[in-house]
Amino acid sequence: MSAVLVDTHIALWALGDPDRLSDAERELLIDPAIDRCLSPVSIWEAAIKREAGRLRAPRGLAAILGAEFRLLELSAALLEAAAELPSHHSDPFDRVLIAHALREDLLLMTRDHAFADYGVRDATATGSS
Repeated sequence: MSAVLVDTHIALWALGDPDRLSDAERELLIDPAIDRCLSPVSIWEAAIKREAGRLRAPRGLAAILGAEFRLLELSAALLEAAAELPSHHSDPFDRVLIAHALREDLLLMTRDHAFADYGVRDATATGSS
């Protein structure tokens, strides 16, 4: 089984605006052989943006997204690794996703092209294998 880390925006689109997903993204998200993963930092990011009025998202995202995705573990070592990444990308939430993908050898489903600067493998470019 392949594991794919889903970026925050892709998870939220899957939840509430699936028409924004590409065919490749949609196929990966519905493939039962794919272990769809989500970083807990994505829930934090969405909640912060919701509370700031920059995102329309329901409350209870942890339960909603946790039912659809396997939540990864956060550790002090992972957060430190995210902080030590080269400064190609300044978004701290995305840096944690990059660290997750690199440390756990996960494909990453995102539309953020800056992730490639870290050598993160794009799930939609490489498929599910």
